[in-house]
Amino acid sequence: MIEKTDILSTTHRGNTAIADKYLNWHCFILLGYAFCGRGFSYWGVSPLFIGEITLAFGLATLSLNKSFPKLLKQYQTWYLIAFMVWCCINTVPYFPAYGLFSIRDAALWYYCFFALIIGTLLVSKPRRFQFMVEQYKRFSRIFLVLMPFLWFISKSVPLPPTPGSSVKLIALKPADTMTHFAGITAFFLGSNLINTQITFFILMFFINLGLVAASANRSGTLAFLNSFALVSFTKAKSSRIWLVMAMTLFILILVLMIHPEIFEPIFSKVASIFVDNNERQGTKEYRLEWWTHLINTTVFGDYFWTGRGFGFNLGAGTGFDPLGDGSVRSPHNGHISVLARAGVPGAVMWLLLQLSWAGGILVRHFR
Repeated sequence: MIEKTDILSTTHRGNTAIADKYLNWHCFILLGYAFCGRGFSYWGVSPLFIGEITLAFGLATLSLNKSFPKLLKQYQTWYLIAFMVWCCINTVPYFPAYGLFSIRDAALWYYCFFALIIGTLLVSKPRRFQFMVEQYKRFSRIFLVLMPFLWFISKSVPLPPTPGSSVKLIALKPADTMTHFAGITAFFLGSNLINTQITFFILMFFINLGLVAASANRSGTLAFLNSFALVSFTKAKSSRIWLVMAMTLFILILVLMIHPEIFEPIFSKVASIFVDNNERQGTKEYRLEWWTHLINTTVFGDYFWTGRGFGFNLGAGTGFDPLGDGSVRSPHNGHISVLARAGVPGAVMWLLLQLSWAGGILVRHFR
């Protein structure tokens, strides 16, 4: 006779296996996004692309897991849920008018379910965190080796589009690639989690930096510099930091003596963030005007409480349509997008969420 405890044990093992399979699948999907960029995001059949399919798999996995109440003990979880609920309130009423555009724009908040899914799986079985760290170790090494080739292919080879879309199979964005590079650099310099030979890392560091940073936009450059500066400050006693900085300084001086003009695009790009130097000032001024308009009409206008909602075209709908076809729907600034779509309350919840997460990490670090 089968005991009830045997049935429960079997069910638990089955749910655990599903959760582990989901984490493996999730890592594979993140690898695809990192190496193929936008091209990978269009895998699937509209409106069910790879991201939505993975989210559905994750929600099904979450429904089988009983550890979600443990995650609710973290106050950051409540901030996240409050933000998602508020954004949902600002999405549903606009669906009849904007249809799938509302769903598309709402990815800004419903993709936050991934945080709840992964968080729940980690608290239900804490050793899964070690699995994620091991996966990131593998990703870091693969990224450093393959990215120069993928970057060259993305920019130089006429690849076919992803089936069902007009986006190339490999469509890497400089900002996204520099963000990944910043994360790997932070893990290597700030911890012993990535046990890669220092010589190998420095070699690949400069190869990747030379290829990607030369064509990176301001946001990607700033993301990398911020990450590197923060790690250098918090881990100032690390020998790895000083070795990399010394090697960087040596190579910079050497290259400046031999071929100084090679760094001119990078220096101009960084300088254009802070001063007007006639380098990409047109796009910079255009975005600043767009952001200022959205801030003024939301904070000091009629959209204070609920914003313009999810589905409204923040480009053409506000008179800022850089390509003239309505394809640029958001102002390339996540904070401004939240403010414009969810109003001041949504922006406050968003900032509170970011600050609580950053604060929690810093408090634990200094302890």
